[in-house]
Amino acid sequence: MRLNPLLLIAMLSVGIPQPAGTDMPQTYRAVVLQADADTTAQGVRDCWARYAVGGGQPQNGMLEEIAFRVPCPEMLTSGFIRNLQGALAVRDHYNGEVTGQPDAATRAAIRAYQRANGFDSPVLTVKTAQRLGLMP
Repeated sequence: MRLNPLLLIAMLSVGIPQPAGTDMPQTYRAVVLQADADTTAQGVRDCWARYAVGGGQPQNGMLEEIAFRVPCPEMLTSGFIRNLQGALAVRDHYNGEVTGQPDAATRAAIRAYQRANGFDSPVLTVKTAQRLGLMP
């Protein structure tokens, strides 16, 4: 079965300030993007994460979040993390010991690699895992 389109809230804004002393209700806006989801493979599921842009600080009264696909928790074994650390080390983004533990150095390396490729987040995306050769 193919779901098309799957609606995904990609950017949220909260609490747009209203002028003091007015009875105007607080307003909220959301930008909705469309994404395709292929559910033809049995037993395969998509996992998603949200990450606040700008360190979670509102910009011009708006808090922006981005939603993106991530490897599902059951995939993040110590072997997967070792391979991730090795792949990042080969690309000069990870300088620590290859331990298989998702530590601060690993998150910093993920963020540095993803930032260099146009996405500033310490949360590993499926796209990055594919680019590193860790996922099909």
